Amino acid sequence: MKKVVMLSPMVPDPRIMNRVDALHGRYRIIFFFWDRFDGKISIDESKLERVYVKKGQSRGMRVSTFFGYMGFIAGAIRVLRHERPDIIHAYRVESLIAASLYAFLSDRDVKIVYEIADLPSCVFPRGRNLLKKALASLSGRLEKRLIKHASFLVFTSPAFYEYYYQSFAADIPRVIQECVVNPEVLAGYERASGFPSTVTMAFYGNMRYLDSIECAAAAVDSVDKARFSLAGFTQNEKRLKRIVEAHPGTTNSGIFKGGSIGKMYSGVDVIYSAYETEDINARVLLPNKYYEAIMLGLPVIVSEGTYLSELVLRHGIGYAVDIHDTERLARILRDLDEAEMARIRKNCEKARGLYDVAKHNKELLRTYDKYFG
Repeated sequence: MKKVVMLSPMVPDPRIMNRVDALHGRYRIIFFFWDRFDGKISIDESKLERVYVKKGQSRGMRVSTFFGYMGFIAGAIRVLRHERPDIIHAYRVESLIAASLYAFLSDRDVKIVYEIADLPSCVFPRGRNLLKKALASLSGRLEKRLIKHASFLVFTSPAFYEYYYQSFAADIPRVIQECVVNPEVLAGYERASGFPSTVTMAFYGNMRYLDSIECAAAAVDSVDKARFSLAGFTQNEKRLKRIVEAHPGTTNSGIFKGGSIGKMYSGVDVIYSAYETEDINARVLLPNKYYEAIMLGLPVIVSEGTYLSELVLRHGIGYAVDIHDTERLARILRDLDEAEMARIRKNCEKARGLYDVAKHNKELLRTYDKYFG
């Protein structure tokens, strides 16, 4: 049975654990990841042969973060030299760098799979910080060079390839593996009966786009019976704290433990997944929350003019808004009623067949077997 070492510069999320589910039983799986939250997020290790963890908090793009990434890459190479895998499944460019260095230094025959869940910020900058731009530009040039060593690519959104990667990676085989939700992740979810007296909109996950969060909080404040529930992590905790303090209808529960999101969604009526489209990455990504909304039968609010909005409107499962149009968002929350919720639930049921996690997992396993079996 061939050995796969998975590398991730973050705690494995449900998307990444789907890859473990897909390969478990046919491949031996070892994981090395960077735990930036000191154990606040746990993972299921039952299908993993071994787990190696790099500790240490690091958020944002600072000099200390750069050294943290260097530490992750060095740690990954040590693990790879110890484990000597047949295959490396690399998440994000930091892992691709580690995998490529290991292949060059220690094992030219090792196979590399590269998974892409974001457009590179080097080409589509998300800030004006000069250090961040310089480091991102370097990682982008490395990615273009090193990606050619991959046996195949995994994309979480087909738009990533269409918008950017096809210009230099068209000759590399690829497979689409969207962030489809395993029903087990939502265990504990219970839908309340009847229409709620207070409509709760929620954003649970990585709060990367705080302008969008702030606009949504302002919209909720203008609706008599609505509230905005936040949970997850952010790279700018000070600003998030200011947003919550300034908007009485908004609460933040902080980082949530793995396995709890189903229970958290039990009190939610609308999922908010609208991002700042000045960031081109936000125009083409397909976030977890889209799939969570479909599985739970809840309306989802997304940014207009995005690949995500095309899917949401096509399936009739939510609304597309300009994040700065707080009146429009407030009106959606005011007009929501039981008939509208029932319509969206029905449409979500129809859409579920397109996003079956078992089908996605079989496709990944078939691709692994094709190239490595």
